[in-house]
Amino acid sequence: MRGSRGCPALLLLPLLLAGCVGLQEYDRKAEEAADLRRSLESAQARIASLTHDAQNLRQQLQQKQVENEELTQSLSMARRYSQQTESRVADLRAQVSTQKQESETAQEKMARLEKEQEEALQKLRQAEGALNETRTRLARFEDRVRLQAQLEKDLQAQLAPDIKSGAVQVKREGDKVVVQVSSGILFAPGSVNIKPPGEKVLGRVAGALKRYGNRDLQVRGHTDNLRITERLAERWETNWELSAGRATRVMRYLVEVGSLDPRRASAAGFGEFQPIADNATPEGREKNRRIEIAVLPPEAK
Repeated sequence: MRGSRGCPALLLLPLLLAGCVGLQEYDRKAEEAADLRRSLESAQARIASLTHDAQNLRQQLQQKQVENEELTQSLSMARRYSQQTESRVADLRAQVSTQKQESETAQEKMARLEKEQEEALQKLRQAEGALNETRTRLARFEDRVRLQAQLEKDLQAQLAPDIKSGAVQVKREGDKVVVQVSSGILFAPGSVNIKPPGEKVLGRVAGALKRYGNRDLQVRGHTDNLRITERLAERWETNWELSAGRATRVMRYLVEVGSLDPRRASAAGFGEFQPIADNATPEGREKNRRIEIAVLPPEAK
């Protein structure tokens, strides 16, 4: 039973140090002790939970550190093409930490370097673009050369008898393939009418060129340097007119009889002004009197 009349014998030990204490005070102290124990247990549980959380955080931190190292390695590899610029930027950063009174700030220097880097990259892109364009042009040129080489080879094969007889030559002039026909095979002196042997030669030329309908061709007339005789002067004032008349007649034959595309054919007269031999000899003048059929390469796409 609880009361305030004295110190019960059952409570002697807890009350020896404090004298006679009431049962209510003791109960209060006991409850406080129980509360402290519960608080202690709760604190210990909280500490254990925090310890567990701290361990998890340490593990996460270690994982993040591993990921950070991997990212750092990736970043290092990505910067291998700009090491020189990065080194200069690092030098600037070191200068900022030790020389704060510089007239030009580190930010300005970095901006300048970044601008220089961008300009360098722009020049690199332009150079790469020019290189790609050059490669494309080279590929087209090589393709044109290959096609013209095939045309030359084909014409040489199909006109082999005429080449062997000396009536025809097949040659290259830059990117053009030129079929050269002697005027003696084609025309009588001072005439633009094509002789039967010349028609046969031109027929074989037209037959060979039909396979290359995507090529432009120009028929070029050439003469020696002998002046037009009085007998022919009423019709041909100079060798220009005669060479142009012959070139036009051959072009018409190739188009009208040989069925070549008239939209891709043209004619020009050069007179005596592009000789290939010495006009001082009969042999040289004979070589200079000629018709040339220049076949251009296909147009670039």
